Amino acid sequence: MKSSKLGKREIWYENSDEFYELKKEIFGENCYYLEPEMDNPRIIDAGAHIGLSTLYFKSIFPMASITAYEPIPSNYLILEKNIQENQLDGVELKNIAVAPKTGKLKLFEPSGRDAWKSGAGIIPKGWRGVQSTHEIEVQAIGILEILQEKIDIFKMDVEGMEYELLRNAKHLIQNVSNWIVESHPRSGHRVEEMIKIFEQNGYKVEQHKDQSSLGVGLSQIVAVLK
Repeated sequence: MKSSKLGKREIWYENSDEFYELKKEIFGENCYYLEPEMDNPRIIDAGAHIGLSTLYFKSIFPMASITAYEPIPSNYLILEKNIQENQLDGVELKNIAVAPKTGKLKLFEPSGRDAWKSGAGIIPKGWRGVQSTHEIEVQAIGILEILQEKIDIFKMDVEGMEYELLRNAKHLIQNVSNWIVESHPRSGHRVEEMIKIFEQNGYKVEQHKDQSSLGVGLSQIVAVLK
């Protein structure tokens, strides 16, 4: 395991290329920046990986209450280390997946020395189809259980399962004021599906296409309840 300074904080990670790419996107390009109407927003971080998005939200909203979900055990251990050693208050960590329904879920975890484990998800070989993966079984919580409460920001980066999650969330979707959803290319699914769901439920939607060489086909959907 390696570590690097991020401002005053020490961040732990395994893959240097992955860490610096995610650091650039999250802290350099501010891809998760929003301005809610409060200083202490309630935030759900679904697909927290090693915690960079959680750390980012805490840097701009120090009083935020955050629940971070990360199902991959090796990612979760680093997430836990990054949150605990940086003494972040108001952050709850859960070693489970956010899924269409509660129960068991099969995921494909990237393997090998240079694996980008942020790409773990329901798609074999990852959404780009280039990673070596192995199948694991994890615990999952259904998205409707999470949406029983009012949420200010729901960040979702679940490597292709976002389509099923949003379809299942339909009748409680307006319990979230701001959605930030990473859209991954996937056979049989189109980003327009998600945009339509948001627009039909009264959200103003923006789509930001990833311009990097590693993100061809990726989009970020930002949906703000009107």
